[in-house]
Amino acid sequence: MWGRDRDVAIARAVRALKEMVVEGIATTIPADIAILEHPDFAAVTHSTKWVEEVLDLSHIGTAPITPAGDDNEPLVQRTTTVEVNGRRFDVKLWVPESAGVATSSAKAKKPTRSAAASAGAGGGSGKVSVPMQGTIVKILVEVGQTVEAGQSVVVLEAMKMENQIEADKSGVVKAINVKTGDTVGAGDVVVVIE
Repeated sequence: MWGRDRDVAIARAVRALKEMVVEGIATTIPADIAILEHPDFAAVTHSTKWVEEVLDLSHIGTAPITPAGDDNEPLVQRTTTVEVNGRRFDVKLWVPESAGVATSSAKAKKPTRSAAASAGAGGGSGKVSVPMQGTIVKILVEVGQTVEAGQSVVVLEAMKMENQIEADKSGVVKAINVKTGDTVGAGDVVVVIE
């Protein structure tokens, strides 16, 4: 999770964890929330032994795991499109027949990305910046190339994950301010689009 400061990042992580629904298996989500909401964590006074020595997780119950659905109910296949880090994937799911899945053979249209989802940190300024510190591992465009809003322009590796950094508006690449292997900081402008 990322935020302009520690408090924002913690608040976003807590909100995301509280909204997450996982059925059929036990998770560490309650413990994760307890850690994130603890004053020691917010004040950065915790250590590697803090969970064992200080954190009290006794209030977190062990709810019985219940299956996500009736094992005897027939399942139907459903296909949906998900977007992860700017890339779309078609995913097949098997859901209970009673879930109200349409049985029409007509293929559903893929949803279009909203302007907010397509916009980068520059908010349409054409100055594409990175949201966090990391290393540029790939440059996907060239000066003079025409790009569309939402198109990946560079790949940033941060915390051992590759992040697609996208154009915040359509236009022509006027400048590329980085090269592969460069280390950049949060807010650094990596590509300029006009």
